[in-house]
Amino acid sequence: MKIKLLPLIALALIIFSCKDVEEPSPNSQIEGVFLSSYEGNNAWINKKFNFVDLMKFNSNGTVTGESYTTELNSDEILGYRGYFSGSYSIKEGKVIVSYGELFHLGIEDVNYLPKEDLVLSEPTDFTSEYGIEEDYSELVTICSIYSICNGTSSYVRVE
Repeated sequence: MKIKLLPLIALALIIFSCKDVEEPSPNSQIEGVFLSSYEGNNAWINKKFNFVDLMKFNSNGTVTGESYTTELNSDEILGYRGYFSGSYSIKEGKVIVSYGELFHLGIEDVNYLPKEDLVLSEPTDFTSEYGIEEDYSELVTICSIYSICNGTSSYVRVE
């Protein structure tokens, strides 16, 4: 009788000791660095540059980002087009970024400036929305009906 009871006890221990696997929180899934890169020229010179935009999402709900310019086929930063800090939330398959501080060029027709020459935007109640693709491997810009958008841009996870 004792021999028949042992397998039942072992089976009961296995069943009751298994824990439910919890889904990771959205904040932990998006945590990391996302990059967008494209060629362009915003000035009156006949030269193309590489425009790089980075966003770093932290698990505590904060986000930082910077936009800088490099020569084509180079990683050397020539200057900046902007940077920001803020917070984010994840709702219904979208990431909503709320900018706390947002610095921008402040001058038209330039491709970059030294970071310290960028201008603080006023007011700072700007938001952006991004669609979540491929299990948080890519974020696609959602253009609002009040914005002028030239196509969609996407940010790919790099870290």
